[in-house]
Amino acid sequence: NVYVMKRASVHNPQSYDAVEPLDLEEFLMSQLQSGDSALMQELGDFPDDDLEVELVEKECRTVRHSVPEEGWLDSHVRDCVQSYTQPWLMSLLLQVKSPSLAVLSDDSSRTLTSSDFDLRSGLTPDPRVEGLLHFSNHDDLDRFNQEARQGNRHPELFALYPPADEDDAVEIRPIPDCPKEHMGDRIIIRCQAIKFEIDIEPLFATLALYDLREKKKISENFYCDLNSDQFKGFLKPHTPQTDHSTLSRAAIFSITYPSPDIYLVIKIEKVLQQGEISDCAEPYMVMKETDSAKNKEKLEKLRNQSEMFCQRLGRYRMPFAWATVNIMNVISTATLDRDTTDSDSLNGVCVCVCARDKLVNSGAQDQCNMSAFKPATITISTFCKQEGDRLSDEDLFKFLADIKKFSSLQRRIKTIPGTIRLDVTPVHDNPVACLSTELIPVKPLAEKNVRPVKEVLEFPSSEVYVPHSTYRNLLYIYPQRLNFVNRLTSGGRNITIKIQFMSGEDPSCVMPVIFGKSNGPEFVQEVYTPVTYHNKSPDFYEEVKMVLPARLTERHHLLFTFYHISCQQKQNQTGASETLIGYSWLPILSTDRLQTGQYCLPIALDRLPVNYSLITPQVPPVKWMESHKGVFNLEIQAVSSVHTQDNHLERFFTLCHALEGGVTFPLRVREEKIPENKLEHELKLSIISLSSSRLEPLVLYLHLVLDKLFTLIMQPMVIAGQTANLAQIAFESVVSIVNSLHNSQELARDQQGRNGLLATYLYWVFRLPDSNELLNTGPGGVVPSTEGRYSTMGRASATTVGTMLLQSRLRSSSNPDIPAPHSAEDTEVKNILSAKVLLHIQELALQIVVSTGVCRENAYKYAWFFFELLVKSMAQHVSLEKQDVPRRSRFSDRFKDDVTTIVSVVTAEIGTILVKQQKQAEKVNISLAFFLYDLLSLMDRGFVFILVKNYCNQMSTKTVSMPTLISMRLEFLRILCSHEHYLNLSLYFSSPASAPVSPCPSISSQSSSSCSFQEQRILGLFELSQEFKQQHYLAGLLLTELSAALDMESEGLVQKKAINATYSLLCAHDLDQRCTRPDVRAKVATLYLPLVGIIIDSINYLDFTGTGLATSHTHTYTLVVGGVLRVLLHCLTCNQSTTFLSHCFSTLRALVVKFGDLLFEEEAEQCADLCQKVLQHCSSPVDGNRSQACATLYLIMRYSFSSANNFSRVKMQVTMSLASLVGKSSDFHEEYLRRSLRTILAYAEEDTEMQNTPLNLNSILSDTVKMREFQEDPEMLMDLMYRIAKGYQTSPDLRLTWLQNMAEKHKNRKCFTESAMCLVHAAALVAEYLSMLEDHKYLPVGSVTFQNISPNVLEESAVSDDILSPDEDGVCSGQYFTTSGLVGLLKQAAELFSNGGLYETVNEVYKIIMPVLEAHRDFRELVSTHEKLQRAFDNIIQKGHKRMFGTYFRVGFYGAKFGDLDEQEFVYKEPGITHLPEISHRLENFYSQCFGDALEMIKDSKDIDRSKLDANKAYIQITYVEPFFDDYEMKDRLTNFEKNFNLRRFMYTTPFTKAGRPRGELNEQYKRKTILTTMHTFPYIKTRINVIQKEEFDLTPIEVAIEDMQKKTRELAVATHREQPDAKMLQMLLQGSVGATVNQGPLEVAQVFLNEIPADPKLFRHHNKLRLCFKEFIMRCGEAVEKNKHLITLDQKEYQQELKKNYNRLRENLRPMLERKIPELYKPIKPRLGNRDSVKRLSFRRALEENS
Repeated sequence: NVYVMKRASVHNPQSYDAVEPLDLEEFLMSQLQSGDSALMQELGDFPDDDLEVELVEKECRTVRHSVPEEGWLDSHVRDCVQSYTQPWLMSLLLQVKSPSLAVLSDDSSRTLTSSDFDLRSGLTPDPRVEGLLHFSNHDDLDRFNQEARQGNRHPELFALYPPADEDDAVEIRPIPDCPKEHMGDRIIIRCQAIKFEIDIEPLFATLALYDLREKKKISENFYCDLNSDQFKGFLKPHTPQTDHSTLSRAAIFSITYPSPDIYLVIKIEKVLQQGEISDCAEPYMVMKETDSAKNKEKLEKLRNQSEMFCQRLGRYRMPFAWATVNIMNVISTATLDRDTTDSDSLNGVCVCVCARDKLVNSGAQDQCNMSAFKPATITISTFCKQEGDRLSDEDLFKFLADIKKFSSLQRRIKTIPGTIRLDVTPVHDNPVACLSTELIPVKPLAEKNVRPVKEVLEFPSSEVYVPHSTYRNLLYIYPQRLNFVNRLTSGGRNITIKIQFMSGEDPSCVMPVIFGKSNGPEFVQEVYTPVTYHNKSPDFYEEVKMVLPARLTERHHLLFTFYHISCQQKQNQTGASETLIGYSWLPILSTDRLQTGQYCLPIALDRLPVNYSLITPQVPPVKWMESHKGVFNLEIQAVSSVHTQDNHLERFFTLCHALEGGVTFPLRVREEKIPENKLEHELKLSIISLSSSRLEPLVLYLHLVLDKLFTLIMQPMVIAGQTANLAQIAFESVVSIVNSLHNSQELARDQQGRNGLLATYLYWVFRLPDSNELLNTGPGGVVPSTEGRYSTMGRASATTVGTMLLQSRLRSSSNPDIPAPHSAEDTEVKNILSAKVLLHIQELALQIVVSTGVCRENAYKYAWFFFELLVKSMAQHVSLEKQDVPRRSRFSDRFKDDVTTIVSVVTAEIGTILVKQQKQAEKVNISLAFFLYDLLSLMDRGFVFILVKNYCNQMSTKTVSMPTLISMRLEFLRILCSHEHYLNLSLYFSSPASAPVSPCPSISSQSSSSCSFQEQRILGLFELSQEFKQQHYLAGLLLTELSAALDMESEGLVQKKAINATYSLLCAHDLDQRCTRPDVRAKVATLYLPLVGIIIDSINYLDFTGTGLATSHTHTYTLVVGGVLRVLLHCLTCNQSTTFLSHCFSTLRALVVKFGDLLFEEEAEQCADLCQKVLQHCSSPVDGNRSQACATLYLIMRYSFSSANNFSRVKMQVTMSLASLVGKSSDFHEEYLRRSLRTILAYAEEDTEMQNTPLNLNSILSDTVKMREFQEDPEMLMDLMYRIAKGYQTSPDLRLTWLQNMAEKHKNRKCFTESAMCLVHAAALVAEYLSMLEDHKYLPVGSVTFQNISPNVLEESAVSDDILSPDEDGVCSGQYFTTSGLVGLLKQAAELFSNGGLYETVNEVYKIIMPVLEAHRDFRELVSTHEKLQRAFDNIIQKGHKRMFGTYFRVGFYGAKFGDLDEQEFVYKEPGITHLPEISHRLENFYSQCFGDALEMIKDSKDIDRSKLDANKAYIQITYVEPFFDDYEMKDRLTNFEKNFNLRRFMYTTPFTKAGRPRGELNEQYKRKTILTTMHTFPYIKTRINVIQKEEFDLTPIEVAIEDMQKKTRELAVATHREQPDAKMLQMLLQGSVGATVNQGPLEVAQVFLNEIPADPKLFRHHNKLRLCFKEFIMRCGEAVEKNKHLITLDQKEYQQELKKNYNRLRENLRPMLERKIPELYKPIKPRLGNRDSVKRLSFRRALEENS
């Protein structure tokens, strides 16, 4: 088929359109009734349990749900509790899971090296394959192979094949996690010991976590004490009872956002006593229990004193000490498998080393691995004394910041010796005897009375986006500061605050809702804050945790009572120690909303007035402290899953509850009053404003919000007797919420782009309104109650239209006087409920259809959500009918119309966004496919097939490219075909004869009747006919896509996608338990017979080995044999099992035996490929694979021997494959390869006909071992490969192979120029060969033509007539030895030169290619070539002087340890801007691995004296060298490129003095210039070249000075005359030339060398030359100063004047020296008589002047 596709209007072939499907329900009914086939009866329709809607009880962590106390609850709390406790509703469209496919692979990672290259000695051959040459008859061979294949066959064929690409597996729909209470990473901290040097009184510990980075307390307090029974006795009068829950000494802390700055802070308190904290701490700092007897008396006295304070002041506490540890350091250190039993203590604070490498950076958080650390013990050996004036959290954070900064405590912090020992372990499962933060026991329960472990509530440092799933209602009060400084009376110095939660004003109204601390009651009525001695403005750090009543009224309030505590009992005073100061209070509700946040309250000094709790403490007429000023600061925080703390949500919930009745109008919402007639309007506003609420509260109450909105969408509400339609506005709100959740960066999405929270809601939570009635309808229509005490929690008076309808129908349908039989009434109730549910679903579908604008756009953008919503609703409806209604009658026509519209609109939407947002389109496409997939289990399947047909045909009309279209349809169909009952849907059990007559005549029925009916029938089975597509609908569509994809010639990705889809389907059948019976398998197989036809049609397009199949004009036979060989070769490259490989090799051998000549003649390239693949398996570590590969390779050589030409060709191919394998492959195993070659020799020895065949494969192997050794040293490796290539100078094929190997290695190292040079050499080799064979003017003459690229190429001319004659012995028979091979190599080289930045060379390469292209009239290629040349020239213009070419270094190796390298010198070419330390470090690293400490790097560039070197050491000397050119060369080397290309001479200079030092004064500074000449020019085919010549000459101090001055002058001239002068550069040069303080500057040089005329006449010329240099230098300085004048900015004027001044001073200083000439030089010098007849230069001008 040839498909023509036009971009503007896509004409798809008719056969690509989807056909009209069968009426599936009708067909199944008629088939089931006719009873034709037993298989049909058994497997025809879906099973009954295909759909299940079930209620799943919520898994509760605790022994009971957390719920409020009994009593009346308002609607909102009741809804919350119901939402948190009711069962999940899951609709399961049952899926049978397929087992996953196993991947089979060999382990081939072992290695070896050996230096014995003789294959015959010391190597035993592998076992040989029996009867290799025994089959004289081809049929016997085939029979033998077939029998072998039939043995030990796997039942699951596809399990042996690697699994398909996971990327394509769109049909996997992840199941969202079940909603559960959020928990961070959890750790358990056990308090093992808290000890001080003396033990005199009870002490109390409080533990909490603080995040220093966020400056936030991130956990509630955990209280514990380890007091002895004696000390507990001291407190008996103040401890009415001790509840079991308060005995805990271990706490579970949760950390959601781990950061390296999380600290555990332990605060220690003691019973209040007289004196400052310092006084009370002193005994702890100076005394020890172990001290002498005199101390014992003191300690006893202190204990008695403490008992006295406990008796009297036992209910009050005072701050005492604190300690801290960075908990994340402990965890990360324990993760590093260290033992932290006793951590390093710095000043007593345990600060473990923070394992930074273990902290993974995730977003803004540095995360530690919290679950994998080993249990650790923390020991803290120092406490810090609390400072009375630094108790607040702000002060604590300052202390922590100091500890972090200085890693120790600052001196100003007073310390107390003592020990805290804590155990830290990760929590994986809940420990026994654990209590939740509400003190409810967590499962598993403890058997006996075990000390409990408490869960500590986390206050996460950042938002947590997890919806509430348990009832929690806690309030935390934090008194912060009190200011009594201005109070004049003496009272009020030891201040405490009593905090109570009151339900009224009477003292009896105090509520026991405050959580107790350690070793006391579980709940208390009041709490006292710790006292700071003699402080009138104390800071507090207390945290008061209380459980809020579920029902709050305006009478509930917090009461604060302020007391002064007398620590010392006055004489004759028996009264209480408390003195009342005043009161304050805070109503808990303000306009019905929970009060939280920061408050500053005034304090009333009198008794509180009546009804004070109804007003805020701002108003009543009482006597106020400091005239009503706020003096008491506190903060209140709530952690509640009923109080939303968000205005928008609160308003929405309140108005929703007003709809349910039971409220009085006008309704009060915050400050407003809403009459009944305004309710609808206000409710609409509140629905609209939902999207304005903050993300966190919206997510926390997401389930409840969505439930309410869906109720409003599906149930028409009655307000003031009128039906209010809120559906549209509620639907828009749902869409808006869905959109904002998807767009939020904080929320996770799955691989299909579904928001996790919404997916979870749909799967677990969503249910239709009234679904509880529907699902729980028991016998007689009674709704069974859920949990016992919630039976009364039904709706108060929810007047919805649906309920009224239900009641009226029940009344009118039966006479109240006649009792109806139960069953009929049940059915009636059920039918009405079912009708009601259907109304709900229709309303939902209607809203999707009628939506407009942005709402419509987003509804379709996130269509997956609304599809899954519809599906779950429909499943509830179907389950209600218990599936006994025929599929056709389950849903109304109106609903079907809506579904059709939705599918059509979504399909159109996909087509529209496909053009610009393909990823988004793919997601919507997948969700639509899943929707139809689900509908197949719920609706009339024929109807769903029509939807599929509409989709396919609608997509075909879109103006998108064919590959994109096929790709979209493929993903869509792949999902549908993954349906559990795909085979049933495809009617696999019905033969074509039983299908109803198709409405249009099939293609097969119109075909010619010339062949017999039987043949036609059989052929028809392999055809993708119209009839087949109708009957096997989904299979037909998928195969149509496959056929279309395979016809897309250049679209490999689409082909792969189509093949993967079909393949994964076949795998699924293969592993399906229902398809194990042979008769079923046979039926399934017939479903895929058209595959054969499709593949035969597409054989020309299929891409087996990565090269397309070119259709040969020779006999079809050749095509088929070649095709089979390709398939087998492809199989050999894949990861296969040993069993498969043995059969594959047997088939290959059969192919060689039967069609040997044909293969060797026609498929030369394939044979080369075959040799390489088989050789690769010859190095396999698996014995069986190796033995089969050896047999095959031997057979190839054996059968090619019959023709001399073929044999030499095969021999050459084997040798080349071996060379290539060794050169390129990193995973071949040398030992096994050698064993295989030994086995091949053994075959030859046993084969009489092959006795005299020379097979020399040893030599190549000897080089391979060396290559292995130098794998790490690239230069050595290249030298070796170079040597190997050089060794094959006489066999061009092999030399070419090795040159290509080298090119590949260079390319991998990013040495593009060298890689290109290798290919140029290869091309020259080919050119030499071609020039011998063909005499064409357009071809290069041989390697001479390549001289312009590089003179090195001439070495390829060694291949001449006397060495080889082409086309004999299979020499030069590879694909490269052709004109196209030559062009290919050169094009690759040009590309690499371009990558290496040598654009000029690109031009030279194309000069050789162009004549060939012109001769072949290849104009398309010429266009492309000229474009590339233009690019190259553009690059020269743009990057000309900016290009960085190589940097060169001389590297000398000295020492016997180097072997061949000893005393060798090389020039190394390194990348541009390589510094000496870099190459030095690289070579040192490599060679120190070889020689260890014996290696020494020589740091200078002096000549090496061998006698001074240690014979046991290896020395490397590295010197930076620069390219060197003679003056005449510089005339031709004008550009930057020319100065860096074809380099052969390099120079380096070594400074020295006669005294032996490298540097000295100017008059003693000599310089040695060394010029090196290399064997080849750079760039070459390797990056280091041997030095073959070395010249040295020394410069005297004055010559050194001349050179320096010439250089300075040159630099100044260049900087001054640049087209775009660089001011900074110019100023830098001027500063170095005329600067006043330049050491050894020009002035000093002149003074040393020009001050006096030298005594030695030999120096006259040098003296004069230096003088002339200075003349030019001072002139250039003048030009530069002038130039600078025009470049400076305004603020540099002074600088310019300074420069000018310095220049003038320098000129004046130099003038006398420059004007003094040497008279002798200007006289004519008479030639000296001697043996030298040299002509001397005379100054004629001067002589004439003097004579005149």
